[in-house]
Amino acid sequence: MTFINGLLQRLLFTFGVMLFMQLPQFIDHYSQQFSGYYLAQQTQLQQFQFIADTNFSGQLDTLIADFNASPAPAVQQVGKQVFTLQQSLPVLAADLAILTDGSYVHKLGYFITRADSKLAENTLSLFTPGIPLSQAAIATGLIGGISLNLFWLFSLKLLSIMFSRFRLLTNKPA
Repeated sequence: MTFINGLLQRLLFTFGVMLFMQLPQFIDHYSQQFSGYYLAQQTQLQQFQFIADTNFSGQLDTLIADFNASPAPAVQQVGKQVFTLQQSLPVLAADLAILTDGSYVHKLGYFITRADSKLAENTLSLFTPGIPLSQAAIATGLIGGISLNLFWLFSLKLLSIMFSRFRLLTNKPA
């Protein structure tokens, strides 16, 4: 049993290291996807800004108000879309700054708490694992491997305690 347990521990550690070493590389790929998304949103807003420059002395808010004042529901929806785009672009810029200029800890925190699930799924579909040798990848890999190993040991200990209590309860003399 101890041989199998030791082998499983080593396998889990190795698997954890290899799996978690991919995280920094995946975050970099996600950042590139996010950058493309941000640039597309920025380009779209610039097109509306050009319309505002031409017709409303550069006042994008006036263009949005003109869209909203239209009796046509489709035009009103465009106004709402432009307003949403205008409001979301600064947030996207701040997020992009974290992903491109932030420390690895900040990138990891952002990715865990605020990553866009659709963008992450798209990134995962395009992601090919590699063997990154950056300090962040090695540290993340070691932390992941140790964490999986500790989880395994904790699970075995918990099962052992539960089994021994169950045996004590079932072997009580009447």
